Parts: sequence; C-alpha cells; structure tokens
Amino acid sequence: MAPSDTEQQLFDAALTLFARHGKAGARMQAIADEAGLNKAMLHYYFRSKDQLYEAVFGYAMQQFMASFDNALRTASSFGEALRLFIDGYITFCKHHTDAMRLLVNENLRGGSLVGQHLQQLKATAPDAPPQLMLRTIERAVASGEIRPVDADHTLLSIVSGCLFPFIARPTAEVLHPEAAQWDAFVEARKQHLFDLLYHGLRTDTPSA
Repeated sequence: MAPSDTEQQLFDAALTLFARHGKAGARMQAIADEAGLNKAMLHYYFRSKDQLYEAVFGYAMQQFMASFDNALRTASSFGEALRLFIDGYITFCKHHTDAMRLLVNENLRGGSLVGQHLQQLKATAPDAPPQLMLRTIERAVASGEIRPVDADHTLLSIVSGCLFPFIARPTAEVLHPEAAQWDAFVEARKQHLFDLLYHGLRTDTPSA
C-alpha cells in the first residue's frame, strides 16, 4: 500500500535526518519540523523513534529494490544480468543519496535491520534483485559461461564495486581525477565495472 501524502512527508523528512545525523542524533521534533508538521501529528503516525526508524528503513529498502529495472528478471545471459544489476545499483546510489547513507550507516552501526530485511527477502521474495543475481552467477558457473567462483563472494564484489565510490567520494576524487566531473564519472564507472567483472569472469573473452 502506498503511503499517504502525510506519511510520505514524514518518510522523506525522517530519511534525510536519520541519514545525516544517525538514529541517535535525529530528534523527533526536528523530523516534524522538516516535514512541516507538528510533533503531535508525528506521534499519531509513529509512537516512538524506533518505530519511525524501522518504517523509514523499510522505505529505503523499497527505494533500493525499485532502482532495478524489471528486465533483470528476464535477463537471458550472465552478461545482460550483470550490466542491469550494476546499472540499477549505481543509479540507486546516485539518485537516492540519503537512502544509500541510511543503509550504509545501519550496516556500520551493526544494526539488526539489515539482516532482518535480507532474511525476509530470501524467504519471501526469490525474485528480488540480489537473489536473482546470485542465482544468475550460480547458473553461469554451472553452464561454464564463467569460471568457477564462489557466488556469494562474487556478489559481494559486485556490490562493493558499485558502492565504494559513493561512500568514499573524496577518496574516489583523489584516486581518479575524472571524478571531479561526477555525473560523467558515474556513467563511466558503470561501464568500467562491467568490463572488469565480465571479462574477468568469462571463460573466454568475447565482445560483450
């Protein structure tokens, strides 16, 4: 069910403040002010900051999943699936900065929500993008399309390659001068990462 207009205002405001100040640093009054609502209205929808944080985290996860084109579900080859996954992940990081920060910060603080959501996806959403990519890697190994690799490690490497420039942008800008032109760098990053992984994993080196 889509959130109401008021809930959407709250989600967007809370996402911004949780991402920038952390769960502990974000104040309910500040979230209400950011949303243009009074605090009583905020508590009408969410009785506690923990409840609001969990709802906003779920909202960020939905934004993440929505960044992947439905075509990923019908990709006919490892190469096609890899390109779509990289494009979806990097597009999410570029256009949903606060959601990306929230997910990263939850990982860094050792919170349980990441694990809970991923376990739920495994149990109830076998066509979610991470599971689809994992199965694609396994099938590509089994068919000999790519060399034998650990599918879980490979998925982690793909995710890491997509995410790192966004969580360490100042480092990326030092290591790669073209990162000063961020939009162009992000698009080039998609192609570079695809080429590196695709041709590094293939058992031959055909044109993509």
